Amino acid sequence: MAERVRKTMEEMALNAIEISKNLSDQDARIMEDLLLKAGKIYTMGVGHSGLVGKIFAMKLMHLGLASYVVGDVTTPGLRKRDVVVAISQSGETTSVVALSKKAKKLGGKVIAITACPRSSLGGIADHIVKIEAKVPGKKFPTLSTLGDEEHANLSGALFGINSFLFFYGLICDLVLRAKQTPGQIDSRHANIE
Repeated sequence: MAERVRKTMEEMALNAIEISKNLSDQDARIMEDLLLKAGKIYTMGVGHSGLVGKIFAMKLMHLGLASYVVGDVTTPGLRKRDVVVAISQSGETTSVVALSKKAKKLGGKVIAITACPRSSLGGIADHIVKIEAKVPGKKFPTLSTLGDEEHANLSGALFGINSFLFFYGLICDLVLRAKQTPGQIDSRHANIE
């Protein structure tokens, strides 16, 4: 059992390393600029994307940025200068596309995190960061218990992991740009848990 767990982690990690080589420095930099200039930052997604978006919102809060998750009961209204980080592998997730359109109508900016820039979400977005789910032709002998490239569970898991790692890398860069110290970040960590 432990060997299968290790192999699964290795397959996902090796895939993420290859995907990271295709990330655009310019796209990441533009996203950082938009986030640092934002009044408030909202994240949204469904499934793996939604869970990863919640983690990203938490890490942005640790940096001292006003960040929220769309749909939470304490999320304030969106205003001009606010930014929505919309996460959807396909770029066609119905609720993400609809809410992105609404954010634009309200005067917000939309950053799409997607594997499909030429999707409905990509057409709405002010900025797109392309994050692929898997390296073309790559096989996942252990992880394939979830399915192959035709199965949403496999690609969703891989896109979620890749997005998660991208967001953590972005946070590490934002820490430096925002001149935050580990002590400042820790001071915003939950303490009534």
